[in-house]
Amino acid sequence: MNGGRGSSQDHPATSRALAWIDMLRLLSMMLVVGATAFSGAFAPPTGTQRAATTAQRAVSSIEGVTKGQSTIPTLTGVAASLALVAALRAQKRLPRKVLTQRKADEYGKVDPATGQKNYVNPWEERIDIEKDLPPDVRKKPSGRKFRPYTGPVYKQVPVVEGLEFPLDPNLYYPPLEPPPPGAKWGDGRSPDGNWYMDVEDEKVQYWQGVGKRKTACAIVRIVKGNGQFIVNGKDAITYFNHYPYWWLKACEPLAALSQKNKFDIIAKSFGGGVSGQAGAIRLALARAMQDYNFNWRPLMKKAKYLTRDYRMVEPKKPGQPKARRKTPFHKR
Repeated sequence: MNGGRGSSQDHPATSRALAWIDMLRLLSMMLVVGATAFSGAFAPPTGTQRAATTAQRAVSSIEGVTKGQSTIPTLTGVAASLALVAALRAQKRLPRKVLTQRKADEYGKVDPATGQKNYVNPWEERIDIEKDLPPDVRKKPSGRKFRPYTGPVYKQVPVVEGLEFPLDPNLYYPPLEPPPPGAKWGDGRSPDGNWYMDVEDEKVQYWQGVGKRKTACAIVRIVKGNGQFIVNGKDAITYFNHYPYWWLKACEPLAALSQKNKFDIIAKSFGGGVSGQAGAIRLALARAMQDYNFNWRPLMKKAKYLTRDYRMVEPKKPGQPKARRKTPFHKR
């Protein structure tokens, strides 16, 4: 007898604890058997010994609890059981890694018998997903559809259907032949590819260029001569109001190459002011000189004579007197 008190095993909490201990003992025995079989099949000897040692520790801790020892080994046994479960899970992953490596080794091979590939190379084969779709589900193309030209062609130039070449000179103005591929209608060149004009009933060759500056435009023709400079039917120094800066600016490309006294300049300018017309004449003159001698192009390109000056007058702002000028501020 214990002084009227019941034994510790008759207490309800103790009974439940013993029931849990029996369950843990059964679970540990099952884990030991499974670990031994699994490690014998897949794990190396060191893994088998480690799993067996862990299982023995778990069983001994559980037996210590059943003999009435302290509750500290119970926690140790649970931790050992969890470690055993983690070790088994780690061992289960090994075959999956081996299978993945095996698939990686087999990828990118060709069957020698059939020649079929087990991969898709996007540089060799294009996969068109919409090709396998039914026509009513495919995406409809948007935008303008390209239609190749199938009409009549004369010398690689499309012509109106029913129009025959050469044209009747009594019905059409020259040129009676279409321009060669790459050329434009109305270029005005002779069949030999040069420009000619009549000067005192004499056929004189000239070279032409077009230029722009600000809102001014200019057309310049140069012919072999002694240095005359005519702008809109007037002498250049008179047209530029005897201002030498504008005059020199207009004929600068020829003067820079020391060719001023070897050519005559005939310019026609319109639009803008005198300064803008001088800049337009300079660009047109440089392009005419390039047409005369293409070897001059690197020097003129370096000096920016062939570059269109993009600078423009800044526009006036609404509500203000000028582009940058503002109305004065008055507090009252």
